[in-house]
Amino acid sequence: MRYILNLIRFIKFQIKRLKHLKDSPHEIALGFACGVWTNFNPFFGVNILIGMGLAFIFRANIIASVIGVLITGLPFIFPFFWLVSWYVGAKLFFDNYNSDLFADTTSLVENLAEYFTEMLVGSIILFPLIVLIFYLPIRFIVQAWQINKRLRMEKKSEKNASRN
Repeated sequence: MRYILNLIRFIKFQIKRLKHLKDSPHEIALGFACGVWTNFNPFFGVNILIGMGLAFIFRANIIASVIGVLITGLPFIFPFFWLVSWYVGAKLFFDNYNSDLFADTTSLVENLAEYFTEMLVGSIILFPLIVLIFYLPIRFIVQAWQINKRLRMEKKSEKNASRN
């Protein structure tokens, strides 16, 4: 139970950090989407650096990219991302998807380089789709947050102006 509460607190904190970023909704959403995509590639352990590099290349918000990596890089989420990227790479590009892979553990160990390549190719193929899926909702959410914040600030300044 404590783990779940800490997890909820962590996610709320990351969302609060996302709300306080000062860039445009486009830059924040693009950075977040690039951060999410890095969890689809097989380079475990350097996802934050890859996300920061992508955000820098695309001129997106680097902090939003790190937040995207952290929120979607939770231990119970990214294995599903890896499975999807491996499946796409194995089925669409290499066309050698084998449903018996998970039953035979020696096959996984012996062909690790092949599976790594399939995951990498699958994640590259999924890049535009993942960015689009996460970019659009995050952009509209951030835009709504910024509009609400601006309205609150204007209301507060009007209230202070009426006092004087």
